[in-house]
Amino acid sequence: MEKMIVRIQRAEINNFQNVKHGELRFSCNLKKDIFESTSDILGLYGQNGSGKTTFIYALGALNSLLSGRPLSKETINHITNDQNDSHFNYEFSLTDSKNFYKMNYDFTLSKRKKEEWTEEVENYNPVYVSHEKIGYSCLEKGKWSKFRTLIDFSSLEEKVFTPEVRLKEFTGSNAKIVEELRVSKMLTIKQSTSFIFSRETQKQISQKCTMPLYIKLLQSLNYFGRFDLFVIGNRDSENSNLTIPVSMMESDNSIASLSLGSILIPLDGPTVISENSYSRACKVIGVMNSVLREIVPGLQVELKNMGKQLMSNGSEGIRVEMASIRNEHKIPIRFESEGIKKIISILHAIIAMHNNPSMTLAIDELDAGIFEYLLGEILKVIKESGMGQLIFTSHNLRPLETLHKNSVLFTTTNPENRYIRLTNVNTNNNLRDLYYHDLILGGQKESIYESTNTFAIGHALRMAGVK
Repeated sequence: MEKMIVRIQRAEINNFQNVKHGELRFSCNLKKDIFESTSDILGLYGQNGSGKTTFIYALGALNSLLSGRPLSKETINHITNDQNDSHFNYEFSLTDSKNFYKMNYDFTLSKRKKEEWTEEVENYNPVYVSHEKIGYSCLEKGKWSKFRTLIDFSSLEEKVFTPEVRLKEFTGSNAKIVEELRVSKMLTIKQSTSFIFSRETQKQISQKCTMPLYIKLLQSLNYFGRFDLFVIGNRDSENSNLTIPVSMMESDNSIASLSLGSILIPLDGPTVISENSYSRACKVIGVMNSVLREIVPGLQVELKNMGKQLMSNGSEGIRVEMASIRNEHKIPIRFESEGIKKIISILHAIIAMHNNPSMTLAIDELDAGIFEYLLGEILKVIKESGMGQLIFTSHNLRPLETLHKNSVLFTTTNPENRYIRLTNVNTNNNLRDLYYHDLILGGQKESIYESTNTFAIGHALRMAGVK
């Protein structure tokens, strides 16, 4: 099946951490042609604790569901304290250059009652997917068709899913497949995975489906979640893990040709990987070096081969460690500065995003450890020549001087309307200066800064010292 270009166009978050309601429209969604294969950047700015990282967590949940993986047990901590559910809605654009589609994916994450859990305690996940609904619209003769629901899943309903007519189309009215889907439904609820994108559901509905388009659309989103949506949280940066995506090394445009999985190489010490993974990782690092030398002059990295070693599955692997090279002097990456490790840990993903119009890369605290001027230059290059989608949070305001106003969202102090774009921005305005102005004097429909008092801060520090 030919690979489709997939992009997130819009997102909505409800009752997730400190966001009661928040809507985010990507800059590509503001254009006349939402299918342009040009870079699409969205930066999130705002004071500490205002909801920037919340969206990164929301993308992490989306990534887990689309790829068919279980939700992280920590997701329970992200559902707003006084609520039992978090609700999300994402809109995607999909195209194979000939056909154009929009897809809407709506899902609810709910807290699970521990007293209702009858399985082993170690398998208990306190959060599960209680509802999923997915539909699509297609562009026909210059007009968008009405959204058609493909699957409407509810953990409370006895039916496998609705509408009934779609169940018949997906299963070919095969009673055995319907029963298999019923079993899949129970398993996904227990395993805290998506019913729609679980491996078992995808397998069953592709057997007798009478509508190939439905399978193509669902598989394209599933593929997007597994290979083209990368979410790098701040904890990932702290752990200094370098994940090399296998898919970026393939040139074939067919989904079937791509290998599954990715290679995880920690920067804080040696690890053992398979010989095949070692070969692939070396190729990717070679590509990274061609860019790294332009970003940090004189710096190169190498995957040091430390000899063969048995892996946990009994097969023979290679013990490796990441090393940096400067002026022919080689040291382990773990002894480099945090800024260098941050650049190395995200560079592979930035390269892939820059050259892949279907890739979406989300990075929390992109500016951490990176020189201000360099950060602005990297974003400028991505804006001018990139092809993919970049989402980032930052406290450094340098990017506001290089990005278009539509590429930046600001958090507000209102949890009911958490994300806004600045209004009254003229073409000759410096967005950074305007942001400072509105922080101090206001001027937007929503307050974007909960004021602090330097005298109160000083008094609090003095009193704390007395204690």
